[in-house]
Amino acid sequence: MKRFTILFLVILGLFLVLGCEDDTTTGPDDTVADAWIGNWLSSGSNVAVLLSYYFHYDSVKVEFKEDNTVTLETHVLDGAWTTLEGTYVITESADSDIDVIKLVYPAFEQDGIIQIVADTLKLEAVQTTPSIGATVPTVAAGFGADVTLGTSNIQTYIRQN
Repeated sequence: MKRFTILFLVILGLFLVLGCEDDTTTGPDDTVADAWIGNWLSSGSNVAVLLSYYFHYDSVKVEFKEDNTVTLETHVLDGAWTTLEGTYVITESADSDIDVIKLVYPAFEQDGIIQIVADTLKLEAVQTTPSIGATVPTVAAGFGADVTLGTSNIQTYIRQN
């Protein structure tokens, strides 16, 4: 009887240990499906040329939350921070480490592509609503493929948490 009790406790222990395994899901390329969740900072030469040249941004912060809300903070050189709240949807690519992103803010929407490698997030998105006539970046074409914008609209962020 003592052997059965010990055997039962060992089996029960295995079930408990296996039941507590990390349930993080992975995407098609075995990266964590929610790798973009968190706080990201773009500053200095990581700020897209278009944003630094035309809007005089020297820093951009973005926080992607698990509930698909996003907070975007922009900082003007020698100025103040401005905050926008919105939502986002990321559609993971089945055969690429570049995914599709849609960002929706109260006054405008953006569509583009996003890539996360380790603690670096690369984003290229253009305003689509109201339309400014920009070509939306695609997974197939990759970053910087637009003839007009080239690489001037690519934003690089570093994870902050």
